[in-house]
Formats: sequence, C-alpha cells, structure tokens
Amino acid sequence: MQTDQRSRPVAVLFDSSLGDGIEQVLALATLLASDTAREARLGALTVSRHSLEIAAFADLMVRFYRGEEPGTGPEGASIPVGMSDPESALDTVPPIVAAVVDRAGAGGAPLYPRAIQKLNDTADPVAVLRNALTAQPDQTAVIVLSGPPVNLLGLLALPEGPELVRRKARELVVASRAEGDSFSDLFDAWPGPVVLSRDDLNVSYPAMAVEQDFGWAMDHPFVDAYRASGAMGSGIPAYAAAAVLHAVHPDEYFSLSDAEGDRPAHRRLTADAFGRDRAGGAIRELVAARPPEPRRGRGG
Repeated sequence: MQTDQRSRPVAVLFDSSLGDGIEQVLALATLLASDTAREARLGALTVSRHSLEIAAFADLMVRFYRGEEPGTGPEGASIPVGMSDPESALDTVPPIVAAVVDRAGAGGAPLYPRAIQKLNDTADPVAVLRNALTAQPDQTAVIVLSGPPVNLLGLLALPEGPELVRRKARELVVASRAEGDSFSDLFDAWPGPVVLSRDDLNVSYPAMAVEQDFGWAMDHPFVDAYRASGAMGSGIPAYAAAAVLHAVHPDEYFSLSDAEGDRPAHRRLTADAFGRDRAGGAIRELVAARPPEPRRGRGG
C-alpha cells in the first residue's frame, strides 16, 4: 500500500548562518524540537558561513535535541552538516556560538557532545541540499533560509538544480530582510513559491521563558547562547522561528499576503494579535521541550 504523502511530516531543509543572531538559534531549536516531536523531519542542515565552530554548534544542537551522542566514523553523524566555502569565513567566532562550543564539562571535555572537529567532518552544502531534495517525494519539502543565500545559489547553479527544486520543494521560506544583489539573484532564479517572514511580523519569544522553562536542564545550549547574546532581559524576535512554524504547520498560525511587488509567486507571512500569541506560545513550548534520554549515535 502506498503511503499517503499528506500524512508524512514535512521535510524541512534548514540553511542558516546561525551566528548572526540569537533569533537564528531560536529557529533551529524550534525545528529540532518539531523533529523530535515528529511534527516535521529535519531534511538537511547547512550553514552559510565557513566556520568549524558554527558547524560544530549545529551538530551539537541536533544531538542535544535528539538525545544522541556521537558515534565513531562517518556513520556516527546524526545528520551531515554542510558548511559553506572559505569565501564566507568569519574573522572571529560569534559569541553565541563560542559560549556553547567552548563550554567544558568534567575533565575539560566539551560539555555538549559533537562529532565535528575538522573540515572532513563537514559536508559540501550544495551536495547536502541536492541529496536531501532528491530523497523527497515531489512537493513534500520546504526550504527555510535564515542568512545569506550562498548555498541556495550554489544549488540553483547545478545543471539539474532548478528542476529539482521545482519538483521537490513546496516553497522557500525566507526569514531575512532579503536585501542585496545575492537575494535578487536568488529570487530571479527561484522556480517556485517564496514566502517572506520579516521582523515586522511581531512574533516574539519572551525573556522570562529562558528563566522559567528550563528548570529541568542543568545545561542547555539554547540557554547558553541566549545568555551570551547580549539580549538578557529582552525578548527575542521570532520571525525566523515563525518561518519554521509556518513550514511545519502552514495553515495553523499565519496567513499569507497578496503577491509582493512585481513577483507574483512571493507572499509574506501575516498574523493578527491572536495568531501572534498562539505562534509565540507554540515556539516557547517547542524550544523548552525535554529531549529523549541520551542514546548512542548510529556509529556507536
């Protein structure tokens, strides 16, 4: 019997710079919690900065929310993390990333298990995206972009890229101001619907949640990142997490605007006060959910 595709959790391919703001970490946590709750599937994870620390941060976040410890060898990877090329390298490690990857536990070992230590532990981001899309049934994937579109431009530059995107991706959700030539190039070439989630959506994650919702955890990477972000005492703009929430539950929290400007396939997330409150509450509940008990990775 053929599986009804409508009953399958959506596969979300998440591409982000991750270190550019705590709102990106909030979005990743929202996606990983949705994956753990089987409301969505993490289809791919790629970073648009050339930074082993950011790639390691992405890997440890996956392991924390899935309750996994790293195995050994290539099979030990929970999910491959694609890392952008050296042209996108950073001069310094963002504080929200360093605060997590540099934390040491007993005996000086890293507090949060991760498998990425060197370049060969990462993957080519364009190959990761291509392979993830290829594995999905048609129109069952959503790509969420939070950061520069360098990896998606690389995907579209493949001979088969535009047709693969057109067949496999239901939509692209962009959580960014989406300004500059690179975004113009992306939008000109993108062969399917685009949804924009902007900071004027006014969905927020309250500061009090960090102090109230994580009493079950002695240590938590999202909490560590928040405390290093300089946002202590302030809420977090949740437009990137809202992009994830829309990808997972497209008809539940937000409405879509009419076409944006001269791009008929582009629309924007909108919400009334009730919808914003419901979305903020859902994000808060997801991010603070207790992960499964730790288990060994597949290579362990």
